[in-house]
Amino acid sequence: MEGDQQGPYSVLTRNEVKDKMKKQIDDISGVFYVSKNDATVLFMYLRWDTLRVSERLGEDKDKLLSESGLSSVATDLSDSSWVIINKTSDSHDDDGGLISTPCCSHKFCKTCWREYLDSLEKKNQTVISCPDQDCRAAVGPDTIEKLTAEDKDLYESYILRSYIEENKGLMIKQCPAPDCDYVIEFHQADDVEEYGLNVVCLCGHTFCWRCSFESHRPVTCNNVSDWLSTEVEVSVVDRWEERKIAMEGAQDDLQDFEDYIVKKPDSLKEQDVRIVREGLTLLIQCRQVLKWTCVYEYFHTEHEASKKEYLQFLQDIAIATLQSYLKTLLEETETAFYADAYVLCKFRHNLTTATSNVGNFFYHFIKTLQDGIVDVKVKSYDNVAGPYWLCDRCTYGNSWLDMKCKMCCEASTSTKRKMCCEASTSTKRK
Repeated sequence: MEGDQQGPYSVLTRNEVKDKMKKQIDDISGVFYVSKNDATVLFMYLRWDTLRVSERLGEDKDKLLSESGLSSVATDLSDSSWVIINKTSDSHDDDGGLISTPCCSHKFCKTCWREYLDSLEKKNQTVISCPDQDCRAAVGPDTIEKLTAEDKDLYESYILRSYIEENKGLMIKQCPAPDCDYVIEFHQADDVEEYGLNVVCLCGHTFCWRCSFESHRPVTCNNVSDWLSTEVEVSVVDRWEERKIAMEGAQDDLQDFEDYIVKKPDSLKEQDVRIVREGLTLLIQCRQVLKWTCVYEYFHTEHEASKKEYLQFLQDIAIATLQSYLKTLLEETETAFYADAYVLCKFRHNLTTATSNVGNFFYHFIKTLQDGIVDVKVKSYDNVAGPYWLCDRCTYGNSWLDMKCKMCCEASTSTKRKMCCEASTSTKRK
């Protein structure tokens, strides 16, 4: 419901991320007169912190190069273990087929390099040194250039993963949806606090920036963790599953629309496709919110009957609002196919307005819950121990010793207040 390319965060392709990464490398390389190979290794070593790399290069360039494995490493030639490792491969007959880093003399064949790179992928390792376990010489792009195209692609993926996962200078993260290649970048730290609970990727997946789980407003990340690890009532789980199915149905509707547009790209103009897509995406997000309100109800209204009733009332309104919006969306979209200019203009206005109204409704719905449903003033009577009863009209918590609602009777003696007092007396629980 929030966020797009012009909003608090951007959704980037992997190529766009590579361009940002290469610019960062080029800038350091040009300013401090180090090769792009060395700049790449330094960034991986210092977790892509441009300020830190700049400071270390300015303070003691030689020391930093040595620490990061970019200085020549002395090799004990009496130790021929590296020769034994490489002689296990039949892919070479002499040293002409062996490859080493520029900073050491440990030579390995291409087959051994491939096996080494594959082993690093399984370890989820991004900083790469010489395959010899006792050697600290860094493996940079210059070394990989001597290998196969497949090895180059594998190494590039290592660098990109390091840039995304280890970067301390950017707020950037891979979309957690399976098989999604998009990357999310927040522009400011304050935006993460405000919009991080509901990040919308171009693949259609919505997730929480903090815990990488699916978007779970209005509950906290801790609520999600507790929900997934706690046994709850069957009735609550049933409501959760029912709303989960409704959300998945909305996802299927979006996918069906995308498939239809691929098959018949001329059925709607690009502007109209975007409007319908936004509406279908909004339905998914709203269904997702309703799903997580089950968790909110379980954790936040367990001992507050009035708030629980009010939440259920709000949920009913939200569900009815979505059903009405879905009907409008389907009807308006149906009229837009192959329509004339007048009908299209009306369609765009009606659907855009309806989408905005639903988005605003759910924004305030979520905020009401996150604020703790403060409109319902439920309090216990602090001076008397034991349970209390709730006034049906003002929801104030009264002691069992009170025969009338203290809140309703305290401030006014008007007829309306008297009627409230009389009515509340009859509701006192026995």
